[in-house]
Amino acid sequence: MLINEYMPNKSLDYFLFHSTRALVLDWKTRFSIIEGITQGVLYLHKYSRMQVIHRDLKASNILLDENMNPKISDFGMARIFTHNEREAKTKTKRIVETYGYMSPEYVMGEIFYIKSDLYSFGVLMLEIISGRRNTSFYDDDRVVNTVGYVCAYIKQISLSFSFLMIIVFLLDLQAWEL
Repeated sequence: MLINEYMPNKSLDYFLFHSTRALVLDWKTRFSIIEGITQGVLYLHKYSRMQVIHRDLKASNILLDENMNPKISDFGMARIFTHNEREAKTKTKRIVETYGYMSPEYVMGEIFYIKSDLYSFGVLMLEIISGRRNTSFYDDDRVVNTVGYVCAYIKQISLSFSFLMIIVFLLDLQAWEL
């Protein structure tokens, strides 16, 4: 049995995804929460006696104390490895993580390792920054997850930037011909 200390501010999703409670999460607080989660994941992966892969890192599994300091919780799906098992790649018989936070490698090959937690952390970080759930984005009346939305946005920026660079190049080329 695992017993956690009492966390008066409940979980991160209690604040993050509620229109009025989210006002408590200013940019300084959000950055502090991201930093605290980063330290927790780094400890689990590198500095603990045994290497721990959480496998279910999401907003509802981040508890907040009275000062809004984050604590990673719910280790029910976690796996422990020795540091000698460098890649800690393990085939699993069934997928157990939460949809939307699973790395593509885990979904496709049912293999989990440290990078799976890092993917989940990236999704969580996008949720903290945007203040929106992973599945709350819509594109042409279809649901797109946060990662898909950000990738599409980056692709759009990249195309716009490429188009702009071509125009600059052509203008520069035209200036040289004059």
